[in-house]
Amino acid sequence: MRYFKTLFLTTVGLLIVLSCNEDEFLREEPRDSIFANNLFNSYSGFESGMNAVYAQMREMYTKGDTRTRDQLWVMNTDNVSTRTTSVNQFLDIAAGWSEVSGVYNWLFRVINSTNMIIHRAENNPDVDWEGATGMEAENNRKLILGQARVARAWAYRLLIYAFGPVPLSTEEITGATYSNAWERVDIASIKNQMVEDLQYGVENLPLLTSDVSRINGSAARHYLGETYLSMGEFQKAIEVLKPLVESEGYELVHKRMGRTANDPDGNYFMDMIRNPYHADGNTETIFVLANGTDLPGSAMTSLLDSWTGEYRKHKKIKQNAEWYERFGGFGKARYLMTPWAMMDQKMYALYDELKDKKDPEDPHIIDHWLWHNEDTRDNFLYEMDDIRGQGTSIRRYWVYDWNENGTVTDSPSHTLKETLYKNDASLMDRGNKGDTIYGFFIFKPDNLGNPNWQDKHTYLYPRKWETDAATTTDFGSKDNSWFSIPHIRIAESYLLYAEAQLMIGNSNEAAQWINKLRNRALTSPVPPEQITIDFILDERSRELIGEEQRRISLLRTGKYLERVRKYNAMSKDYIQDFHKLYPFPADAIDANKDRILEQNDGYGSGGGVMVDFTPEGYPDEGNNP
Repeated sequence: MRYFKTLFLTTVGLLIVLSCNEDEFLREEPRDSIFANNLFNSYSGFESGMNAVYAQMREMYTKGDTRTRDQLWVMNTDNVSTRTTSVNQFLDIAAGWSEVSGVYNWLFRVINSTNMIIHRAENNPDVDWEGATGMEAENNRKLILGQARVARAWAYRLLIYAFGPVPLSTEEITGATYSNAWERVDIASIKNQMVEDLQYGVENLPLLTSDVSRINGSAARHYLGETYLSMGEFQKAIEVLKPLVESEGYELVHKRMGRTANDPDGNYFMDMIRNPYHADGNTETIFVLANGTDLPGSAMTSLLDSWTGEYRKHKKIKQNAEWYERFGGFGKARYLMTPWAMMDQKMYALYDELKDKKDPEDPHIIDHWLWHNEDTRDNFLYEMDDIRGQGTSIRRYWVYDWNENGTVTDSPSHTLKETLYKNDASLMDRGNKGDTIYGFFIFKPDNLGNPNWQDKHTYLYPRKWETDAATTTDFGSKDNSWFSIPHIRIAESYLLYAEAQLMIGNSNEAAQWINKLRNRALTSPVPPEQITIDFILDERSRELIGEEQRRISLLRTGKYLERVRKYNAMSKDYIQDFHKLYPFPADAIDANKDRILEQNDGYGSGGGVMVDFTPEGYPDEGNNP
């Protein structure tokens, strides 16, 4: 494949020239005189190589055409749509779509880099592993191998949940091993390789490290537990996750902490996102994708641009530095939350009351998209006392001196109910005479009567990635900011452990671990008899909105199609069974001239690859091979 050749042969340049840009490191000849043969001859050289891998992993949030690069595992789910109608309706998602090619090539760059590190660490007997004793040197070697192998499994995890079967490469590519005849390997074989890599990390990396910006044994256990769940190996998942969730090195954050501890417009749940390091008092973070002006290979993240609402469009806001720092920057709402993802009890009751009331001039279509749960779960996602659903965690309103009288205490001239009933977002903008603007959801029908976005800047969003004055660079940056991203938290490990307990029939134990999160969030405990896969997926959204790769959670539990059709107003009428996979990139197919790479089902002639992600015990959504 052309992309394998280019990426593998230029990996050396990336590993060495850590501060160069992409155009520079894709050149055939590295700028430095140091080549891989010289770089990978010492422990410090291998650490530099792993630094480059971490920089590549950070591209999940620092690269992408219109959103963060994690978009393939976030958008078009039950809790996230996009601002782009053609993407919500799957019209743009085709084999030539640039996003699939970009993500595919990026992840194979990660794999290529880790393969080089693994091969050199395993096969070069002359490396100075810099230990005072033979045992210390061997431990240093295992530290490098463990990090690289977990990173390789991380990349394959993302690949299979986007494209299904992909080429499996575990060897360093040289002139002797280069091929134009790659084949797509079945998912079971790829997962077996992931298990082998992650198990190596479990056995050879310390469970807890002071530097959470490097992969440790906890990260390996977390992903190995999830992989076992995806294989139906529930008892193995329990066994590998148990030492992690019971570790005294991690605990949930229950009090204000870090540099945001005194911010009145905040809470301890949000503090841990803003302060991801243990040194700041965050006892919850397992792995951080470190980012900052002092780190080689860093770049400003697109998290603000993607997740933060487009309230910059409100006509009366003066776009100045004070406003920027106070309200989170110039967010563009690349991701738009589904109403389900943001609903508390009062909001659901309001929409439910208005669903049958129609203005003949501009009819409501609430009845088209409002859901009703038939099981024991509440229709609303957040109880009113749940800190994760309150105004300090979700942007539900803006307080600003709209009438410019020097105060921010004047009541709004129109209630939220009046605005919704009249279906007129401008009542809360140009016509607003008070100081509060509510967030809300209004959809307008397209020519088929299906929902379409209206006034995107009014919609609610999670506040995890709002800019704050201490982390942005300057007012002029507008869209992006510097964030060190908490990529894995112990809270998610608890949820995986609870899921594994549920799948072996131990709902009492499952409830115990879920209620640790609900207790921290100040919301009511859930009784064991109400624990289901759907409840766990609800809890994952409450806890991890804006953090998890939601599509992976839905696919591996057999709930993707069902929950998109129920909760996603913009995609519910368009999603097809084959949308469980994205198209295999056309440029990868075209470049593999010595073997045919079959396209995924539903994406043009000759496409017949299908997958069944869900093991026995979970719901089966069909579209299986």
